[in-house]
Amino acid sequence: MCASYMAVLFSVLLRSSVFFLSDANIREVGLEGALLTLLDKETDHRLCHDIKETLNHMLTSMAVDKLSFWLKLCKDVLAASADFTTVTCVDTMQEEEGDKGDDASVLTPRNGDRFHPFTNPRWATRVFAAECVCRIINQCENAHCAHFDIALAQEMKRKDSRNDFLVLHLADLIRMAFMAATDHSDQLRLSGLETLLIVIRRFASIPEPEFPGHVILEQYQANVGAALRPAFTSETPPDVTAKACQVCSAWIASGVVSDLNDLRRVHHLLVSSLTKIQAGKEALSHLYNESASTMEILAVLKAWAEVYIIAVERHKNHKPLKTTTCSEESVRNGSHSSDGLLDLVHSDLGTLSRLWLAALQDFALLTLPSEFASQLPIEGGTFYTAETSENAKVHYYNSWALILHATALWLTSTGFADPDEGASDLSRPVTPTSMCQGSSSGAPVKSPEDVYTDRFHLILGICVEFLCSLRSEATMESITACLHALQALLDVPWPRSKIGSDQDLGIELLNVLHRVILTRESPSVQLASLEVVRQIICAAQEHVKEKRRSAEVDDGAAEKETLPEFGEGKDTGGLVPGKSLVFAALELCVCILVRQLPELNPKLTGSPGVKGTKPQMLSEDGSRLVSAALDILSELPAVCSPEGSISILPTILYLTIGVLRETAVRLPGGQLSSTAAASLQALKGILSSPMARAEKSQAAWTDLLRSALTTVLDSWDPVDGTHQELDEVSLLTAITVFTLSASPEVTVIPCLQKRCMEKFKVTLEMKNPMVHIKTYQLLLSIFQCPNPAVSYPYIYSLVSSIVDKLQEIDTKKPEDTAELQIFQEGIKVLEALVPVAEEQHRSQLVACLLPILISFLLDENALGSATSIMRNLHDFALQNLMQIGPQYSTVFKSVMASSPALKARLEAAIKGNQESVRVRIPTPKHTKHPGKNLSIQLKTSFL
Repeated sequence: MCASYMAVLFSVLLRSSVFFLSDANIREVGLEGALLTLLDKETDHRLCHDIKETLNHMLTSMAVDKLSFWLKLCKDVLAASADFTTVTCVDTMQEEEGDKGDDASVLTPRNGDRFHPFTNPRWATRVFAAECVCRIINQCENAHCAHFDIALAQEMKRKDSRNDFLVLHLADLIRMAFMAATDHSDQLRLSGLETLLIVIRRFASIPEPEFPGHVILEQYQANVGAALRPAFTSETPPDVTAKACQVCSAWIASGVVSDLNDLRRVHHLLVSSLTKIQAGKEALSHLYNESASTMEILAVLKAWAEVYIIAVERHKNHKPLKTTTCSEESVRNGSHSSDGLLDLVHSDLGTLSRLWLAALQDFALLTLPSEFASQLPIEGGTFYTAETSENAKVHYYNSWALILHATALWLTSTGFADPDEGASDLSRPVTPTSMCQGSSSGAPVKSPEDVYTDRFHLILGICVEFLCSLRSEATMESITACLHALQALLDVPWPRSKIGSDQDLGIELLNVLHRVILTRESPSVQLASLEVVRQIICAAQEHVKEKRRSAEVDDGAAEKETLPEFGEGKDTGGLVPGKSLVFAALELCVCILVRQLPELNPKLTGSPGVKGTKPQMLSEDGSRLVSAALDILSELPAVCSPEGSISILPTILYLTIGVLRETAVRLPGGQLSSTAAASLQALKGILSSPMARAEKSQAAWTDLLRSALTTVLDSWDPVDGTHQELDEVSLLTAITVFTLSASPEVTVIPCLQKRCMEKFKVTLEMKNPMVHIKTYQLLLSIFQCPNPAVSYPYIYSLVSSIVDKLQEIDTKKPEDTAELQIFQEGIKVLEALVPVAEEQHRSQLVACLLPILISFLLDENALGSATSIMRNLHDFALQNLMQIGPQYSTVFKSVMASSPALKARLEAAIKGNQESVRVRIPTPKHTKHPGKNLSIQLKTSFL
């Protein structure tokens, strides 16, 4: 690479006919500057290409290390124009007073910039300099992170003054972008706007360390507005306006502007562009062809679409914009609304929605296969003519995705029932296929239902056509926007009913999404695809429920057995691949799960390499994908008939328990891994399914769920020695989920119930405090189960072990907060048993609990020297005794009378507690003998 670079460099120097430069100039601008001077003077195209290649090589290898030099070089080239020898940036501190809204104030004299090493360079040279600025930014992205962290950059600069970072030159970057964007050369204006766009995207999220809650770009609001404003004049070429619209939407979407009144400046520019394209073809400049006009129109619509998408997202996330005034006018304009940006867009939404729909219809027509060319409108579409259709395609391809997403969001907000339908019409000619209710004369007027159906199929058709034939050049932005459009579409009941009632359409959508997941490795794309899958399954569920409800109403007093079976599988339970929505969803979920956890593949289970695997922690993206797939799996039985649910249940249980087994990793604090928690949540949903209790499927479900519980128990102590490091808390929680969520017939059979209780006994003996605590918490939930057939066997089997553990307090005092919590959780378990115990056993249980609580108490002498742990245990026991004593006073008196030692210990503890309170809390002057009053109150409470 070095030899090639040097060869090109010497070739440039030897072939140049203007290589006579003064030593002073070389010392001033260096070799790089000399090459830029040659580039400006050279007329040989081949030599100019070689010079650019040489400079690009030098920039790639040296720009980050010589950052200030390269930026100054580019700035000198851009500032050497006769129009901009006096340009400087706005002093944003001066905006606090006076004409804050005067964007023209960015042009101020600067006497220190009279001399420039470059004299009126050509526009091509200045365009190249602007492109170099963009390349420098990209080079810094791959270098030190301090280039985009001003606090870190300033800190490193203080440590070593030789350190130099891009963020410290932000003012120069803004100034160079401004100079280029406001030049008289259209090519340079495009380069300047592109530079400004890159600066906005790279620096928008960088916080301002001196002003928390603000970002560093906020101080350049006036500069950005001034750079954009000339691009929206009537004589501006369409390509410049198109690029300016892109910058406008990026600036609004960046979140840099936090004040709604400041945001209106840039918003006003988009409003003016919208007004221009509304005026119709006759108002557009005749200096440019139809294709250029199409480009401008679509750029404007795309910019508005991006702004609307961001406005809706901010509304959902409740991020209101700030306002600086409280005047009546600002209130009337909506600046005090929590949906400020959305309010700004809303006033033009009626017009925008029709323009968006028209643009989408144009795009749909242009993407039709060639064999359908005869069906295209002879006169062209809304924004293109038949003669310019080929040239217009590229502009539609650059804009359709965001317009599609915005249109879907608008349809979602209206519920597919536009309240303002027909309130405003396009002033420009509209083809009969523009999807508005109004139509040309002679064409039949469509009903609202037909209009909504057309719009639904337009959005859905574009999405399916794009996603089912993804090309390598398809951008992530387009794929994501398409998936988000489908999500927005399916957020509304009416489109969901369309999907739910058409099984073939649902299957086709699932197949398309499956193909997207197979061909795109991006986690964000796969997650978005899974969300659409979930919505499709929900639509199918709603359809099945509605059919069942309608059948029950129509059937009247007929027996339930005579009702037809609804849901996939019907009476036979068969699911036909290619014709089954549930089967397609299963295929897709298996694809996700096996990619993340190959051990779930039955073909791999028997291989020696898999048997000894340990549970694994997935990445954050992998965990989210697995959780989303499990959520879908748990919803599938509701789409099936009882017989159909029996067919899919083994697969669903295998995958759900498999994920639990493979990801049950021990974590600090007894926490569950996110994937284990997701599998347990999915398991709970499966066990709670109505199909588990439906008459026709209950027996088969019970057998299968018993087998699943046996699998969980077997995975704890496998015979072959695999999975020895499984998290006990995860498996114990799975047992608890089975016990509480499944029907009693699943878990109350003695062999399974005994094995489950044995697992609890094992964990009660473990030395790990967090496992001990979680065991108590899970037992508490089981003991409180209202079904005695479920709870009583656990109570009879485990209470004695819990009591023995708690009675160890005299010999094994807690030494830390974990051991303290163990005793507290154990007491909570025993206390929960009192109200649920049978009447004849309740007094025995209270009589057993009271001595344990009293054993936790400390007398006056011990209280003063007790550790904080023992003091907390003492306070906890005393508080519980004060609650239990009055509630069960007869038992309390009996225990105290039969055991003088317990009574003495309780009285000593109460006395010690009173003394402690007296020392810590000063006696109020108006209270006499507070200790005596407290003693009487305690005696009254207990005795």
